[in-house]
Amino acid sequence: MNHYSIASLSLLLLVCGSAMAQDVVALPSLGGTGSLAMDINDLDEVVGQSIDGSGVLMATRWDASGTPTALGKLDGTVLSSAEAINNNGEIVGRSENSDGIAFSTYWDGRGGIVDMHTAIGAHGTSVAWDINDNGLIVGQAPLSPGFSKGFIWDQVNPAQSEGALSFYMGSANYGVNNNGELVGSAFFFGDPDDATHAVPDGSGGYEYPSINPSGFFFSQAKAINNNGLMVGHSGANSTTDSWNACIFTGDLSNPVQTLGTLDGWNTSEAVDVNDDGMIVGYAWDGNFVLEPHAWAYIDGQMHDLNDLLNAESDFDRLVQATGVNNDGDIVGIGVLKNGMTSAFLIENYGGGDECVADLTGDGNLDFFDVSAFLGAFSNQEPPADFTGDGNFDFFDVSAFLNAFNAGCP
Repeated sequence: MNHYSIASLSLLLLVCGSAMAQDVVALPSLGGTGSLAMDINDLDEVVGQSIDGSGVLMATRWDASGTPTALGKLDGTVLSSAEAINNNGEIVGRSENSDGIAFSTYWDGRGGIVDMHTAIGAHGTSVAWDINDNGLIVGQAPLSPGFSKGFIWDQVNPAQSEGALSFYMGSANYGVNNNGELVGSAFFFGDPDDATHAVPDGSGGYEYPSINPSGFFFSQAKAINNNGLMVGHSGANSTTDSWNACIFTGDLSNPVQTLGTLDGWNTSEAVDVNDDGMIVGYAWDGNFVLEPHAWAYIDGQMHDLNDLLNAESDFDRLVQATGVNNDGDIVGIGVLKNGMTSAFLIENYGGGDECVADLTGDGNLDFFDVSAFLGAFSNQEPPADFTGDGNFDFFDVSAFLNAFNAGCP
């Protein structure tokens, strides 16, 4: 066995420094004092909203390097917000006038902007919530006078009110997958929302399989992945007096798989899901005592993303997780330590995977883990046998260094 002195091993402290459990990156604004991230595609392009140097809220696209670009807004409006981006770089959202009226907006990803509100013939407020890789756009708008209803638009044919059975007074389509399946919610005036699902029937129309739990529950489906997994929130099967994030199973005998909520909070909502089934959202307190917390649900467990923060982080808290791509990159909204609201990005989130270099078990990699390794190595104790061969040598030191520098998932 090779022997190392504490002095020589202490050089690890100079080599390692300190590592966060996982980086939470603050995405910069357009020059103002705040930003929000709403979605991310598989090319690591992020969209949302930020404040420019003139104090204007402007739809924003961040490229893969994190550089923001203003997307612009429709003529006659005072602000804009991007809600979704597909893998072709096409973006949808809304522009708003000074009276708060929203106008659905489409950005082609090449600098062009389209007044979608006029193109679909909307009356009153309209919002585009999602776009799939085939360019099918969904949202909510009154295509004739009356309540707003879920719509679809393929950018070629006239927009159609689709997504919910016609007897509902109002509805919205929040998500669409690449198979053209829609999810959203619908309501009768004065009643809680029902979660909805619409499936192309192969003849240019839609079928409407029921996914809503029976009973007087508030339920909304917010996203559907390309494997047909539908997520949102529902009061059915909730263990609290509010609603919880859920998976809509499509099985009428057990329509809702409740995901629960974070400890201490009574309400949760799922906002997005990737093709691997990673779900993101936020938990909040119906009594408005606790600040909302962003979470990710992976391998059957809900993880508080705030557990990734430590003393070196720019963020005080992560409030909402709003989007996740197929690489496990998560975006959302947080609050910096200076009190400013900021978009955040977490790359390749791994949930609760074991962090072998975290010898203190506090979720952070820092001086104390290095010190614990040095003590165990000097005393030839099992925690320092990183290779598992029963020897304490250079290879254990190298394995610890690699694990430490890799960070925690």
